[in-house]
Amino acid sequence: MIEEKSVTAAISFLIKKQRKSLNMTQEELAKKIGLSTRHIGKLEDGTYTPKFMTLLKLSEVLKFNISDVVNLSKYAACDDEVKILKLLKNMNKEEVLTSLKMLEILSKRRANA
Repeated sequence: MIEEKSVTAAISFLIKKQRKSLNMTQEELAKKIGLSTRHIGKLEDGTYTPKFMTLLKLSEVLKFNISDVVNLSKYAACDDEVKILKLLKNMNKEEVLTSLKMLEILSKRRANA
């Protein structure tokens, strides 16, 4: 079963990641979807979970699929996985890619064990 905190963590991760990949400020995003910059900050840090219509606007402006939220949420079912998502959302692109490589190495080791 998907937990609310997992969904919130997945959404906050996607918002920040996509906004940064589009070189958009929180203020620019806020204007595009009709929210305050403070509200965007709260969405990105996981304090707020967006309402459905806000999520639809975010997905349109930031170019992600709603299914991405569900897929990420499935993998954030435990507290440690939520912590990983929170760490990832504060990383730059290079750090995320390095983390991905490390996880791939660990996964291969586990598969070969």
